[in-house]
Amino acid sequence: MSIISRSFDKKETGTVFRHAESGKILYRLDARLERDDWEMLQALIGLVYNAGVAAGSEQRAAEIREALGISGAE
Repeated sequence: MSIISRSFDKKETGTVFRHAESGKILYRLDARLERDDWEMLQALIGLVYNAGVAAGSEQRAAEIREALGISGAE
């Protein structure tokens, strides 16, 4: 799952990253990146985002196990 739209807009004066579903601008860079650089930065952002989701999911799972009285050693 990607939070950022994969479409690269050559018409933009800078570099723009848009939300995958809404199309709203998430952030804009004044620098104009080439497509390869844009794709590498997009991949890095996706990696960080997915790591945060995974960490949050693991933390939430631990909270649920604790609330249910289930130890992680089982």
